[in-house]
Amino acid sequence: MKQKIILALTLFITLLNCQKKNDSNSIANETKVELDSNIKPKDSIKSPEIVSVKPKPYTKEFLKIEDAEINGHKIILSQNEFDKIYPKKDSLKTALWECGSPFEWLDEDWMTKTYGKQNSNSGTFERFDGKITSMYTKNAEFNSNKHIVLFNSANADKNNFQIKSHHIILNQNTTIEEFQKLFPKLEKEVTDQKNVSRFRIPTGKDVDDAFLFYFKDGKLDEFLLWWLLC
Repeated sequence: MKQKIILALTLFITLLNCQKKNDSNSIANETKVELDSNIKPKDSIKSPEIVSVKPKPYTKEFLKIEDAEINGHKIILSQNEFDKIYPKKDSLKTALWECGSPFEWLDEDWMTKTYGKQNSNSGTFERFDGKITSMYTKNAEFNSNKHIVLFNSANADKNNFQIKSHHIILNQNTTIEEFQKLFPKLEKEVTDQKNVSRFRIPTGKDVDDAFLFYFKDGKLDEFLLWWLLC
């Protein structure tokens, strides 16, 4: 009788352990199924799309200096900003600008504070010798009065001209046909060279100062900021 009781208890304990094991496996399987359902296949993960913005035609009669950029930088920079952007200069040259310079009105307050008031007889500031420093780097020229730096000109092979508001970027690959579509109101000007043509857009209303764009053999060759000084 005692052996039967022991055998029955052993069988009961064995069955109980098997039931617990089955329950554990069931829970584990349910958890795995739930986790697997939360894992998305690789094909369902979309990579961010790179959207290229098309340039818009520029139809205004003039282009303000502050709305244009050279190589992603402003046309007018402080001397410190310029030195950080272009730490290495190919060459420097300081010379007298006999007809004056645009710094006289672009940086008038600093010029007056540094060199005194403008002299009506000499046409320049009292203590200013009229000399401007030209800096050359990466096939581009910039001018400085030791306080601010002004873009002068650049070859299109290593530089670009930008109008961010219209997503326009001009470089050596820009053709005349593309340029005319971007600037439908500008007229092509004839130069003394048969394979060179020019376009101009004033920097303001009723002013002669302008951005000039030169095309050689049908592609952009050079662009510059021109001032009527003399």
